[in-house]
Amino acid sequence: MNRFFDLARSKGLISADPAVVQEQLAAVMAARPQPPAGEEVVFRVPPPVAATPPAPHVPFQPVASLTACLEAAECPVTARRIFQVLLELALHSIRARGLPVRPDVAVFHLPLELLAAHLECDRTTVWRNLRSLMAAGVLDARDHYGTLNGRTAVTGKVWAVSIVPDRVLRGMAAPVKVRIQDLRFPWRDLTSDVKAGRTAYALTRTDERQEAEKAARKAREGERAKAFERAALRLSEREAARAAGAKVPHGRRAATLNAAATREARKSQEVTTEKARPKRLISTVQQSREGLKAVKAGELIQWTLAPFSTPSDDVTVTVARALSGGLDAIFTLRSLTMTPKRDRNAVVESAARALAAAFDDTKNLRFWCWLIWQLLRGAAQGQDYIDDVAHMLARVLHDLRHDETLGSRTQRRPAALVVKELNELRVLDALRELERYRVGGKPRAA
Repeated sequence: MNRFFDLARSKGLISADPAVVQEQLAAVMAARPQPPAGEEVVFRVPPPVAATPPAPHVPFQPVASLTACLEAAECPVTARRIFQVLLELALHSIRARGLPVRPDVAVFHLPLELLAAHLECDRTTVWRNLRSLMAAGVLDARDHYGTLNGRTAVTGKVWAVSIVPDRVLRGMAAPVKVRIQDLRFPWRDLTSDVKAGRTAYALTRTDERQEAEKAARKAREGERAKAFERAALRLSEREAARAAGAKVPHGRRAATLNAAATREARKSQEVTTEKARPKRLISTVQQSREGLKAVKAGELIQWTLAPFSTPSDDVTVTVARALSGGLDAIFTLRSLTMTPKRDRNAVVESAARALAAAFDDTKNLRFWCWLIWQLLRGAAQGQDYIDDVAHMLARVLHDLRHDETLGSRTQRRPAALVVKELNELRVLDALRELERYRVGGKPRAA
Protein backbone atom coordinates (compact mmCIF):
# COMPACT_ATOMS: atom_id res chain seq x y z
CA MET A 1 0.00 0.00 0.00
CA ASN A 2 2.85 2.42 0.84
CA ARG A 3 4.40 1.74 -2.53
CA PHE A 4 1.10 2.61 -4.19
CA PHE A 5 0.88 5.97 -2.41
CA ASP A 6 4.54 6.71 -3.10
CA LEU A 7 3.97 6.04 -6.81
CA ALA A 8 0.87 8.29 -6.84
CA ARG A 9 2.77 11.10 -5.06
CA SER A 10 5.68 10.81 -7.49
CA LYS A 11 3.29 11.30 -10.43
CA GLY A 12 1.52 14.22 -8.73
CA LEU A 13 -1.81 12.47 -8.44
CA ILE A 14 -2.16 13.09 -4.70
CA SER A 15 -0.64 15.63 -2.37
CA ALA A 16 2.41 14.86 -0.28
CA ASP A 17 0.76 16.48 2.77
CA PRO A 18 -1.24 13.87 4.79
CA ALA A 19 -3.66 16.53 6.05
CA VAL A 20 -4.54 17.60 2.51
CA VAL A 21 -5.06 13.95 1.51
CA GLN A 22 -7.42 13.43 4.45
CA GLU A 23 -9.45 16.51 3.47
CA GLN A 24 -9.71 15.25 -0.13
CA LEU A 25 -10.95 11.84 1.02
CA ALA A 26 -13.53 13.46 3.30
CA ALA A 27 -14.80 15.59 0.38
CA VAL A 28 -15.12 12.50 -1.84
CA MET A 29 -17.05 10.61 0.83
CA ALA A 30 -19.38 13.56 1.37
CA ALA A 31 -20.08 13.81 -2.36
CA ARG A 32 -21.33 10.22 -2.52
CA PRO A 33 -25.15 9.86 -2.57
CA GLN A 34 -26.52 9.06 0.88
CA PRO A 35 -29.68 7.00 1.55
CA PRO A 36 -32.74 8.89 2.84
CA ALA A 37 -32.94 9.48 6.56
CA GLY A 38 -34.64 6.72 8.51
CA GLU A 39 -34.29 4.19 5.75
CA GLU A 40 -32.37 1.03 6.43
CA VAL A 41 -29.57 0.14 4.07
CA VAL A 42 -29.95 -3.35 2.64
CA PHE A 43 -27.04 -5.10 1.04
CA ARG A 44 -28.10 -7.75 -1.52
CA VAL A 45 -25.77 -10.64 -1.99
CA PRO A 46 -26.12 -12.38 -5.37
CA PRO A 47 -27.11 -16.03 -5.13
CA PRO A 48 -24.30 -18.48 -5.58
CA VAL A 49 -23.98 -19.86 -9.09
CA ALA A 50 -23.80 -23.60 -9.26
CA ALA A 51 -20.64 -24.55 -11.08
CA THR A 52 -21.31 -27.10 -13.82
CA PRO A 53 -18.66 -29.79 -14.05
CA PRO A 54 -16.86 -29.99 -17.37
CA ALA A 55 -17.98 -32.62 -19.85
CA PRO A 56 -15.95 -35.79 -19.52
CA HIS A 57 -13.46 -36.39 -22.30
CA VAL A 58 -14.26 -39.64 -24.03
CA PRO A 59 -11.46 -40.68 -26.40
CA PHE A 60 -12.70 -42.14 -29.70
CA GLN A 61 -10.99 -45.14 -31.16
CA PRO A 62 -12.26 -45.83 -34.70
CA VAL A 63 -10.64 -49.24 -34.91
CA ALA A 64 -12.29 -50.36 -31.67
CA SER A 65 -15.66 -48.96 -32.76
CA LEU A 66 -15.55 -50.71 -36.13
CA THR A 67 -14.41 -53.89 -34.43
CA ALA A 68 -17.39 -53.65 -32.08
CA CYS A 69 -19.73 -53.44 -35.09
CA LEU A 70 -18.10 -56.50 -36.62
CA GLU A 71 -18.19 -58.40 -33.34
CA ALA A 72 -21.94 -57.75 -33.12
CA ALA A 73 -22.46 -59.79 -36.30
CA GLU A 74 -23.52 -63.41 -36.29
CA CYS A 75 -20.04 -64.50 -37.38
CA PRO A 76 -17.40 -61.77 -36.79
CA VAL A 77 -14.85 -63.50 -39.04
CA THR A 78 -17.29 -63.64 -41.96
CA ALA A 79 -18.43 -60.05 -41.36
CA ARG A 80 -14.81 -58.86 -41.40
CA ARG A 81 -14.15 -60.65 -44.69
CA ILE A 82 -17.31 -59.20 -46.24
CA PHE A 83 -16.43 -55.65 -45.24
CA GLN A 84 -12.86 -56.02 -46.51
CA VAL A 85 -14.08 -57.24 -49.91
CA LEU A 86 -16.70 -54.48 -50.22
CA LEU A 87 -14.22 -51.78 -49.16
CA GLU A 88 -11.67 -53.00 -51.72
CA LEU A 89 -14.30 -52.95 -54.47
CA ALA A 90 -15.36 -49.46 -53.39
CA LEU A 91 -11.80 -48.16 -53.75
CA HIS A 92 -11.49 -49.78 -57.19
CA SER A 93 -14.73 -48.13 -58.32
CA ILE A 94 -13.53 -44.70 -57.15
CA ARG A 95 -10.27 -45.06 -59.09
CA ALA A 96 -12.19 -46.11 -62.21
CA ARG A 97 -14.51 -43.11 -62.11
CA GLY A 98 -11.62 -40.65 -62.19
CA LEU A 99 -13.23 -38.11 -59.87
CA PRO A 100 -11.22 -34.96 -59.13
CA VAL A 101 -11.51 -35.53 -55.38
CA ARG A 102 -12.02 -38.77 -53.53
CA PRO A 103 -15.62 -38.93 -52.24
CA ASP A 104 -16.55 -40.25 -48.81
CA VAL A 105 -19.00 -42.81 -50.22
CA ALA A 106 -18.47 -45.23 -53.10
CA VAL A 107 -21.44 -46.63 -55.03
CA PHE A 108 -21.18 -49.70 -57.25
CA HIS A 109 -23.25 -52.63 -58.54
CA LEU A 110 -22.69 -56.24 -57.54
CA PRO A 111 -25.11 -59.20 -57.28
CA LEU A 112 -25.27 -60.82 -53.89
CA GLU A 113 -24.74 -64.24 -55.50
CA LEU A 114 -21.27 -63.25 -56.73
CA LEU A 115 -20.24 -61.98 -53.30
CA ALA A 116 -21.49 -65.17 -51.66
CA ALA A 117 -19.72 -67.33 -54.27
CA HIS A 118 -16.46 -65.45 -53.69
CA LEU A 119 -16.71 -66.00 -49.93
CA GLU A 120 -17.88 -69.61 -50.51
CA CYS A 121 -20.98 -69.25 -48.36
CA ASP A 122 -24.68 -68.84 -49.06
CA ARG A 123 -26.53 -65.57 -49.60
CA THR A 124 -28.40 -65.81 -46.30
CA THR A 125 -25.14 -65.97 -44.36
CA VAL A 126 -23.83 -62.86 -46.12
CA TRP A 127 -27.02 -60.91 -45.53
CA ARG A 128 -27.25 -61.84 -41.83
CA ASN A 129 -23.68 -60.71 -41.19
CA LEU A 130 -24.28 -57.38 -42.93
CA ARG A 131 -27.02 -56.29 -40.53
CA SER A 132 -24.71 -54.84 -37.87
CA LEU A 133 -22.71 -52.84 -40.44
CA MET A 134 -25.88 -51.53 -42.07
CA ALA A 135 -27.31 -50.58 -38.68
CA ALA A 136 -24.10 -48.66 -37.90
CA GLY A 137 -24.48 -46.73 -41.17
CA VAL A 138 -21.14 -47.62 -42.76
CA LEU A 139 -22.76 -49.34 -45.76
CA ASP A 140 -26.12 -49.83 -47.44
CA ALA A 141 -27.55 -52.04 -50.19
CA ARG A 142 -30.71 -51.94 -52.29
CA ASP A 143 -32.10 -54.08 -55.09
CA HIS A 144 -31.69 -52.70 -58.60
CA TYR A 145 -34.40 -53.47 -61.16
CA GLY A 146 -34.12 -53.79 -64.92
CA THR A 147 -36.06 -55.22 -67.84
CA LEU A 148 -35.60 -58.70 -69.30
CA ASN A 149 -37.78 -59.82 -72.21
CA GLY A 150 -40.32 -57.15 -71.39
CA ARG A 151 -40.57 -58.10 -67.70
CA THR A 152 -39.16 -56.44 -64.60
CA ALA A 153 -36.29 -58.36 -63.04
CA VAL A 154 -33.69 -57.79 -60.33
CA THR A 155 -30.26 -57.11 -61.84
CA GLY A 156 -28.40 -57.27 -58.53
CA LYS A 157 -27.72 -54.96 -55.63
CA VAL A 158 -26.45 -51.39 -55.57
CA TRP A 159 -23.94 -50.99 -52.74
CA ALA A 160 -23.01 -47.76 -50.98
CA VAL A 161 -19.87 -48.16 -48.85
CA SER A 162 -18.31 -45.47 -46.67
CA ILE A 163 -14.62 -44.84 -47.35
CA VAL A 164 -14.29 -43.10 -43.96
CA PRO A 165 -16.27 -45.33 -41.56
CA ASP A 166 -14.59 -43.68 -38.56
CA ARG A 167 -16.30 -40.37 -39.40
CA VAL A 168 -19.68 -42.11 -39.60
CA LEU A 169 -19.15 -43.91 -36.30
CA ARG A 170 -17.98 -40.66 -34.67
CA GLY A 171 -21.09 -38.83 -35.87
CA MET A 172 -19.19 -36.40 -38.12
CA ALA A 173 -20.77 -37.84 -41.28
CA ALA A 174 -24.30 -38.97 -42.07
CA PRO A 175 -25.08 -42.69 -42.29
CA VAL A 176 -24.58 -44.12 -45.75
CA LYS A 177 -27.72 -44.51 -47.86
CA VAL A 178 -28.32 -45.60 -51.45
CA ARG A 179 -29.88 -42.60 -53.19
CA ILE A 180 -32.66 -42.66 -55.74
CA GLN A 181 -30.18 -41.34 -58.34
CA ASP A 182 -28.01 -44.40 -57.75
CA LEU A 183 -30.94 -46.74 -58.38
CA ARG A 184 -31.86 -44.91 -61.59
CA PHE A 185 -28.39 -45.32 -63.06
CA PRO A 186 -28.34 -47.99 -65.85
CA TRP A 187 -25.96 -50.40 -64.17
CA ARG A 188 -26.84 -53.37 -66.41
CA ASP A 189 -28.56 -54.28 -69.65
CA LEU A 190 -30.06 -57.65 -68.82
CA THR A 191 -31.06 -58.49 -72.38
CA SER A 192 -27.53 -57.94 -73.72
CA ASP A 193 -25.94 -59.70 -70.74
CA VAL A 194 -28.12 -62.78 -71.16
CA LYS A 195 -27.29 -62.98 -74.88
CA ALA A 196 -23.57 -62.63 -74.11
CA GLY A 197 -23.73 -65.13 -71.23
CA ARG A 198 -22.52 -62.52 -68.76
CA THR A 199 -24.77 -63.41 -65.85
CA ALA A 200 -24.27 -64.25 -62.21
CA TYR A 201 -25.89 -67.61 -62.92
CA ALA A 202 -23.20 -68.51 -65.46
CA LEU A 203 -20.36 -67.33 -63.23
CA THR A 204 -21.44 -69.22 -60.11
CA ARG A 205 -22.48 -72.62 -61.54
CA THR A 206 -20.44 -75.39 -63.11
CA ASP A 207 -21.36 -76.83 -66.51
CA GLU A 208 -22.69 -80.02 -64.90
CA ARG A 209 -24.89 -78.02 -62.54
CA GLN A 210 -26.25 -75.95 -65.42
CA GLU A 211 -27.05 -79.07 -67.46
CA ALA A 212 -28.79 -80.73 -64.49
CA GLU A 213 -30.90 -77.66 -63.78
CA LYS A 214 -31.72 -77.32 -67.48
CA ALA A 215 -32.93 -80.95 -67.57
CA ALA A 216 -35.01 -80.37 -64.42
CA ARG A 217 -36.63 -77.33 -66.01
CA LYS A 218 -37.48 -79.30 -69.14
CA ALA A 219 -39.02 -82.08 -67.02
CA ARG A 220 -41.16 -79.58 -65.14
CA GLU A 221 -42.23 -78.01 -68.41
CA GLY A 222 -43.21 -81.46 -69.74
CA GLU A 223 -45.30 -82.20 -66.64
CA ARG A 224 -46.95 -78.83 -66.93
CA ALA A 225 -47.77 -79.44 -70.60
CA LYS A 226 -49.35 -82.83 -69.76
CA ALA A 227 -51.45 -81.20 -67.05
CA PHE A 228 -52.69 -78.62 -69.54
CA GLU A 229 -53.56 -81.40 -72.01
CA ARG A 230 -55.59 -83.28 -69.36
CA ALA A 231 -57.41 -80.09 -68.42
CA ALA A 232 -58.20 -79.36 -72.07
CA LEU A 233 -59.46 -82.93 -72.59
CA ARG A 234 -61.77 -82.71 -69.57
CA LEU A 235 -63.05 -79.35 -70.74
CA SER A 236 -63.87 -80.76 -74.17
CA GLU A 237 -65.65 -83.75 -72.57
CA ARG A 238 -67.77 -81.45 -70.41
CA GLU A 239 -68.64 -79.30 -73.40
CA ALA A 240 -69.67 -82.39 -75.39
CA ALA A 241 -71.80 -83.69 -72.51
CA ARG A 242 -73.43 -80.30 -72.09
CA ALA A 243 -74.22 -80.22 -75.83
CA ALA A 244 -75.80 -83.70 -75.56
CA GLY A 245 -78.12 -82.45 -72.81
CA ALA A 246 -76.42 -84.25 -69.93
CA LYS A 247 -76.03 -82.65 -66.54
CA VAL A 248 -72.38 -81.66 -66.16
CA PRO A 249 -71.02 -81.65 -62.58
CA HIS A 250 -69.18 -78.61 -61.36
CA GLY A 251 -67.45 -77.38 -58.23
CA ARG A 252 -66.47 -79.94 -55.61
CA ARG A 253 -68.40 -82.69 -57.38
CA ALA A 254 -66.34 -82.16 -60.54
CA ALA A 255 -63.09 -82.15 -58.55
CA THR A 256 -64.01 -85.46 -56.90
CA LEU A 257 -64.78 -87.06 -60.24
CA ASN A 258 -61.53 -85.74 -61.76
CA ALA A 259 -59.53 -87.21 -58.87
CA ALA A 260 -61.25 -90.57 -59.32
CA ALA A 261 -60.51 -90.50 -63.04
CA THR A 262 -56.86 -89.78 -62.33
CA ARG A 263 -56.64 -92.74 -59.95
CA GLU A 264 -58.21 -95.03 -62.52
CA ALA A 265 -55.74 -93.82 -65.15
CA ARG A 266 -52.85 -94.58 -62.85
CA LYS A 267 -54.20 -98.06 -62.16
CA SER A 268 -54.47 -98.75 -65.85
CA GLN A 269 -50.88 -97.63 -66.33
CA GLU A 270 -49.77 -99.81 -63.39
CA VAL A 271 -48.83 -96.84 -61.31
CA THR A 272 -49.13 -97.03 -57.56
CA THR A 273 -52.32 -95.52 -56.28
CA GLU A 274 -50.57 -93.84 -53.40
CA LYS A 275 -48.84 -90.62 -54.24
CA ALA A 276 -45.19 -90.71 -53.29
CA ARG A 277 -44.16 -88.33 -50.58
CA PRO A 278 -42.26 -85.48 -52.21
CA LYS A 279 -38.66 -85.06 -51.23
CA ARG A 280 -37.63 -81.82 -49.64
CA LEU A 281 -35.40 -80.13 -52.18
CA ILE A 282 -32.47 -78.10 -50.97
CA SER A 283 -32.39 -74.60 -52.38
CA THR A 284 -29.73 -74.38 -55.08
CA VAL A 285 -28.61 -70.92 -54.00
CA GLN A 286 -29.40 -70.45 -50.34
CA GLN A 287 -27.93 -73.61 -48.79
CA SER A 288 -26.35 -76.15 -51.14
CA ARG A 289 -22.79 -75.50 -52.34
CA GLU A 290 -22.70 -78.62 -54.53
CA GLY A 291 -22.18 -77.77 -58.17
CA LEU A 292 -21.28 -74.14 -57.46
CA LYS A 293 -17.88 -72.68 -58.28
CA ALA A 294 -15.99 -69.98 -56.42
CA VAL A 295 -15.72 -66.55 -58.00
CA LYS A 296 -12.24 -65.05 -58.00
CA ALA A 297 -11.46 -61.53 -56.80
CA GLY A 298 -10.53 -60.45 -60.32
CA GLU A 299 -13.99 -61.40 -61.59
CA LEU A 300 -15.60 -59.31 -58.83
CA ILE A 301 -13.45 -56.31 -59.74
CA GLN A 302 -14.20 -56.75 -63.45
CA TRP A 303 -17.94 -56.89 -62.74
CA THR A 304 -17.78 -53.80 -60.51
CA LEU A 305 -15.80 -51.73 -63.03
CA ALA A 306 -17.88 -52.71 -66.08
CA PRO A 307 -20.50 -49.90 -65.71
CA PHE A 308 -17.73 -47.28 -65.43
CA SER A 309 -15.82 -48.45 -68.51
CA THR A 310 -18.73 -48.42 -70.96
CA PRO A 311 -17.56 -46.75 -74.20
CA SER A 312 -19.24 -43.45 -75.03
CA ASP A 313 -19.30 -41.28 -78.15
CA ASP A 314 -18.94 -38.15 -76.00
CA VAL A 315 -15.42 -38.98 -74.82
CA THR A 316 -12.73 -36.62 -76.11
CA VAL A 317 -8.98 -36.96 -76.04
CA THR A 318 -8.50 -35.04 -72.79
CA VAL A 319 -11.87 -34.97 -71.06
CA ALA A 320 -14.42 -37.73 -70.42
CA ARG A 321 -18.04 -37.00 -69.69
CA ALA A 322 -18.78 -36.98 -65.98
CA LEU A 323 -20.87 -39.74 -64.43
CA SER A 324 -24.13 -39.32 -62.54
CA GLY A 325 -25.12 -36.37 -64.71
CA GLY A 326 -22.11 -34.31 -63.55
CA LEU A 327 -23.38 -33.88 -59.99
CA ASP A 328 -20.31 -35.63 -58.57
CA ALA A 329 -18.07 -32.97 -60.09
CA ILE A 330 -20.28 -30.19 -58.69
CA PHE A 331 -20.74 -31.35 -55.13
CA THR A 332 -17.06 -32.22 -54.62
CA LEU A 333 -16.17 -28.52 -54.74
CA ARG A 334 -16.58 -28.27 -50.97
CA SER A 335 -13.92 -30.90 -50.38
CA LEU A 336 -11.36 -28.81 -52.31
CA THR A 337 -11.05 -26.50 -49.29
CA MET A 338 -9.66 -29.43 -47.28
CA THR A 339 -6.96 -30.20 -49.84
CA PRO A 340 -3.47 -28.97 -48.87
CA LYS A 341 -2.35 -25.91 -50.81
CA ARG A 342 0.65 -27.66 -52.28
CA ASP A 343 -1.68 -30.23 -53.92
CA ARG A 344 -4.42 -27.89 -55.09
CA ASN A 345 -3.06 -27.05 -58.53
CA ALA A 346 -3.59 -30.50 -60.02
CA VAL A 347 -6.81 -31.06 -58.07
CA VAL A 348 -8.35 -27.77 -59.23
CA GLU A 349 -7.40 -28.50 -62.83
CA SER A 350 -9.02 -31.94 -62.61
CA ALA A 351 -12.15 -30.44 -61.05
CA ALA A 352 -12.33 -27.80 -63.78
CA ARG A 353 -12.01 -30.46 -66.48
CA ALA A 354 -14.77 -32.50 -64.81
CA LEU A 355 -17.08 -29.45 -64.69
CA ALA A 356 -16.31 -28.60 -68.30
CA ALA A 357 -17.09 -32.18 -69.33
CA ALA A 358 -20.32 -32.20 -67.32
CA PHE A 359 -21.53 -28.98 -68.98
CA ASP A 360 -20.13 -30.04 -72.39
CA ASP A 361 -18.11 -26.82 -72.50
CA THR A 362 -14.50 -27.95 -72.76
CA LYS A 363 -13.53 -24.89 -74.82
CA ASN A 364 -13.99 -22.62 -71.78
CA LEU A 365 -11.70 -24.53 -69.44
CA ARG A 366 -10.08 -21.27 -68.24
CA PHE A 367 -13.44 -19.99 -67.00
CA TRP A 368 -14.06 -23.09 -64.90
CA CYS A 369 -10.54 -22.86 -63.44
CA TRP A 370 -11.13 -19.18 -62.61
CA LEU A 371 -14.47 -19.98 -60.93
CA ILE A 372 -13.00 -22.69 -58.71
CA TRP A 373 -9.98 -20.58 -57.71
CA GLN A 374 -12.21 -17.61 -56.84
CA LEU A 375 -14.46 -19.83 -54.73
CA LEU A 376 -11.40 -21.05 -52.84
CA ARG A 377 -10.17 -17.47 -52.35
CA GLY A 378 -13.59 -16.42 -51.07
CA ALA A 379 -13.68 -19.30 -48.59
CA ALA A 380 -10.20 -18.34 -47.36
CA GLN A 381 -11.27 -14.69 -46.90
CA GLY A 382 -14.47 -15.49 -45.02
CA GLN A 383 -16.81 -15.08 -48.02
CA ASP A 384 -17.94 -18.64 -48.59
CA TYR A 385 -20.08 -19.00 -51.73
CA ILE A 386 -19.29 -22.64 -52.49
CA ASP A 387 -22.64 -24.13 -51.43
CA ASP A 388 -24.70 -21.43 -53.16
CA VAL A 389 -22.72 -21.76 -56.38
CA ALA A 390 -22.86 -25.57 -56.25
CA HIS A 391 -26.65 -25.60 -56.00
CA MET A 392 -26.86 -23.02 -58.79
CA LEU A 393 -24.62 -25.17 -61.02
CA ALA A 394 -26.75 -28.23 -60.30
CA ARG A 395 -29.88 -26.32 -61.29
CA VAL A 396 -28.33 -25.03 -64.52
CA LEU A 397 -27.06 -28.50 -65.40
CA HIS A 398 -30.51 -29.98 -64.78
CA ASP A 399 -32.09 -27.38 -67.06
CA LEU A 400 -29.56 -28.11 -69.80
CA ARG A 401 -30.19 -31.86 -69.55
CA HIS A 402 -33.95 -31.26 -69.65
CA ASP A 403 -33.64 -29.09 -72.74
CA GLU A 404 -31.52 -31.76 -74.42
CA THR A 405 -34.19 -34.39 -73.85
CA LEU A 406 -36.76 -32.07 -75.45
CA GLY A 407 -34.45 -31.27 -78.36
CA SER A 408 -34.52 -27.52 -77.61
CA ARG A 409 -31.11 -26.76 -76.20
CA THR A 410 -30.28 -23.08 -75.87
CA GLN A 411 -27.75 -21.51 -78.22
CA ARG A 412 -25.86 -19.80 -75.40
CA ARG A 413 -22.75 -21.43 -74.05
CA PRO A 414 -23.05 -23.07 -70.63
CA ALA A 415 -20.38 -20.74 -69.25
CA ALA A 416 -22.49 -17.75 -70.31
CA LEU A 417 -25.52 -19.22 -68.53
CA VAL A 418 -23.46 -19.73 -65.38
CA VAL A 419 -22.21 -16.12 -65.53
CA LYS A 420 -25.80 -14.92 -65.86
CA GLU A 421 -26.88 -16.93 -62.81
CA LEU A 422 -23.88 -15.68 -60.82
CA ASN A 423 -24.86 -12.13 -61.66
CA GLU A 424 -28.45 -12.72 -60.55
CA LEU A 425 -27.18 -14.19 -57.28
CA ARG A 426 -25.02 -11.06 -56.85
CA VAL A 427 -22.01 -13.29 -56.47
CA LEU A 428 -20.19 -12.44 -59.69
CA ASP A 429 -19.08 -8.96 -58.58
CA ALA A 430 -18.10 -10.31 -55.16
CA LEU A 431 -15.89 -12.95 -56.79
CA ARG A 432 -14.27 -10.37 -59.05
CA GLU A 433 -13.51 -8.01 -56.15
CA LEU A 434 -11.80 -10.62 -54.00
CA GLU A 435 -8.26 -9.85 -52.93
CA ARG A 436 -5.85 -11.76 -55.11
CA TYR A 437 -3.41 -13.90 -53.24
CA ARG A 438 -2.24 -17.44 -53.69
CA VAL A 439 -4.48 -20.19 -52.29
CA GLY A 440 -2.66 -23.01 -54.09
CA GLY A 441 0.84 -24.19 -54.78
CA LYS A 442 3.46 -22.22 -56.61
CA PRO A 443 3.12 -22.42 -60.40
CA ARG A 444 5.78 -24.30 -62.28
CA ALA A 445 8.55 -22.24 -63.83
CA ALA A 446 8.24 -21.80 -67.59
